[in-house]
Amino acid sequence: MNGPQSFEFGNAQVLDASALQNAMTRDGAFVVRNLLSVSEIARLREQVRQRLVRSGRRLSLGRTLPGAASASELSWALSHPRIVAVFKALSGSTSTLFTGHCDIHMNMLSGWHKDSGETYGGYFTGDYFAADDCCVYKAAIYLQDAGERDGLTIRCGSHRTPDLNAGTDAKLLTRRGDVVFFDVRINHCGQLPDLVETGIKAAAKVATRGSRIAQEPPWASRVRDLYWRVTGRDDRLSVFFTYGASNRYTEEFAEANVRRQLQQAGADEALLPAGLLESLREQDVRLCAAAGAAQG
Repeated sequence: MNGPQSFEFGNAQVLDASALQNAMTRDGAFVVRNLLSVSEIARLREQVRQRLVRSGRRLSLGRTLPGAASASELSWALSHPRIVAVFKALSGSTSTLFTGHCDIHMNMLSGWHKDSGETYGGYFTGDYFAADDCCVYKAAIYLQDAGERDGLTIRCGSHRTPDLNAGTDAKLLTRRGDVVFFDVRINHCGQLPDLVETGIKAAAKVATRGSRIAQEPPWASRVRDLYWRVTGRDDRLSVFFTYGASNRYTEEFAEANVRRQLQQAGADEALLPAGLLESLREQDVRLCAAAGAAQG
């Protein structure tokens, strides 16, 4: 197999929980094809675009919104029954927790990294790469078809080691409606910058003095926009959010990410919409303690 396993979702299909668990254990990721409809993707794409244009923060030559779970128009996607069913299958015999984490992006560039927080000091305690019960997973929804340059690339099997160079590279050429699920410990990258974008990013980094929190200057986005128009590239939008098994690893991830999201967004609280909370309750999904505490 050249990449992680793909599962096809049909209207009458029930996904095999053991097959999903085995694929995640082996590779650290898998794709569920056609989990969402094309019309749902179109709806979500417009909602994400409007939210980012209105309140997104300039970062990595694009726009992002940490703490996007607080955006009520996105609640239907974050608690979509088909997506929740996959997370519940991955949790196995334990109950499933929603961490409160959600980031939305438009046109952001990235390098190789893990989402287990090593660049922020680490989200977990103990030897979490060796822990079989570190079951914290992200859903990645790309709101357009992925190409060779801008799709998600993972390194299969790298979720059990801190080595960023470990694993076998696999480009995930997703189509609208596909959803990628991955272990937060896996090595992955999105759109890598080319030489021109690397130069723009370097200049923007000087302007922000290397801060991970400060927004990039508006001119950086304008120059990148002009470059993309000249080279004929379209906007790329995506949504990421995280669930996990009911244990300390998921709770640690939630606590660290609620703190990170508030810091990056410059906010004092992270209230989740009533509709999202109700949908989670109806599907027997609980909030992590950190996300629950923020609701008062």
